[in-house]
Amino acid sequence: MFEYLKGQLVTSAPDRAVVEVNGVGYLLIVPLSTYEQLPSPGEEFTILTHHYVREDEQSLYGFASEEERDLFRMLLGVSKIGPKVALGVLGGIPVSAFAGAIASGDIDLLSSVPGIGKKTAERLILELKDKIEIHPRLGIGPGKVPAGGGDQRAADVLRALQSLGYRPAQSRRALDRALDGADPAWPVERLLKETLKCL
Repeated sequence: MFEYLKGQLVTSAPDRAVVEVNGVGYLLIVPLSTYEQLPSPGEEFTILTHHYVREDEQSLYGFASEEERDLFRMLLGVSKIGPKVALGVLGGIPVSAFAGAIASGDIDLLSSVPGIGKKTAERLILELKDKIEIHPRLGIGPGKVPAGGGDQRAADVLRALQSLGYRPAQSRRALDRALDGADPAWPVERLLKETLKCL
């Protein structure tokens, strides 16, 4: 129903944003990854949306990228996964690392995300592996090396940070900053070291 909204950011919090479009204020539920990319209040911007409708609920979700929205929708298609868990995934692990974890069957990384236990991680792998492989934005293509190397490094770094006691969202933000200046040839150890500097 709603593809995107283009308007002025009124207010935002780690889980929501209010966008004014032609005098109407829209409340959007957003993942932490999107919140971190929102502009300052008063600035104009465009945000992608997903209109979620159930018998007892109507909500509008906002996303900074097509990849985030695609993954959110894909997660909603998994049995026993609702919007709350889907948002937790987006806030706890980069989309590329999640796709890599699904492709490689990395239950440990997936179950490190809040709201996902071992059984849910196994179900995600079972239900999403084939879909992610052929997805134009998330997929790695059938027969290719899972996570394309770089994404596997990201997954390894996130797992290492979890073992050190860092929270998933905190780890993901630091990793994103480290990846901005990372050399594709860096080994996992170097990427972990640079990520720790960002914490």
